[in-house]
This record gives sequence, structure tokens and C-alpha cells, in this order.
Amino acid sequence: MGILKLIVVVLVVWLGFSLFKKIRKPSVKTEEKSSSSKMLACSVCKTHIPENEAIIQDGKVYCSKEHLE
Repeated sequence: MGILKLIVVVLVVWLGFSLFKKIRKPSVKTEEKSSSSKMLACSVCKTHIPENEAIIQDGKVYCSKEHLE
């Protein structure tokens, strides 16, 4: 009967620890949504880049200074 109690205690501790970790750590999906930005296609090569890295001139989107020229 002693080994059964030990197994039950270990399982309860493991379950509690797992739940504690899930509560403390935010989900990955929440982090992805907050850090994501709109993707834009380069007018020259059609490569998609984040909006904050794009070069926008005269209403066109460019991925680099080379494609801007």
C-alpha cells in the first residue's frame, strides 16, 4: 500500500506543477499576435516583408534600397 501512496503523491505533485507552469507562462499564440505586423509584397521581386521593414515610395513597396532605384 505504501508504493501506491507514493505514486499518487508523485502524480498529484506533477499535475500541480504542470498546471502552475501553464498559468504562469502566456501561450505562444498570444505572443505571436502581439508581435506580428502586416506583410507587404515588394513591387519588384514580390518577396513579402514586414510593413515596418518595407520602403514605401510613391505608393509602391520595396524590400531594399537596390529595388527602390
